Amino acid sequence: MSFQICIKTDKTLHQLATEIRDLLALPSFAESAFTGEPYCQFEMFGMLVLIHRTDEEDRDPEVMQYPYSLDLQMSFTDHELDTDTIEYRLQPYYAQLLTFKLGLDTAYHEKQKNGRHWQIRYQFLRKNPRWDGSLLYGEEGWEPAVLAAPPSAWRSMHPVF
Repeated sequence: MSFQICIKTDKTLHQLATEIRDLLALPSFAESAFTGEPYCQFEMFGMLVLIHRTDEEDRDPEVMQYPYSLDLQMSFTDHELDTDTIEYRLQPYYAQLLTFKLGLDTAYHEKQKNGRHWQIRYQFLRKNPRWDGSLLYGEEGWEPAVLAAPPSAWRSMHPVF
């Protein structure tokens, strides 16, 4: 199981990793470089969290403006668990949490099976600048804290080689 959240920010990698660590109460991260590109890595509860800058040629067209990526990978496999369902619920939750708490624009992809092939589309989130935390849901003037832009169109997944 793994998922990816794309992040749009002007922050440095170290600053972004520090803010995410503090928000999620993660242990200290290790800064490393893979093929010359720096990344920050957290390990906890059988999960590996990587925060890194994504090369433009590795980004999907929908997320060209999102230079960073948060990747979460499970380091265990249990074939009796439906880890796809877990992933499908965690990915939008963490994208919304990062958007709300850190004010980051985030994007994540959804998948659907279309016949024998898979399709994806991206969901885009940003913090609502008019959100007022003193207003409760249902009160006059209430607006959601996180706004979702219209998703991208469904398209076939690019093959991974």
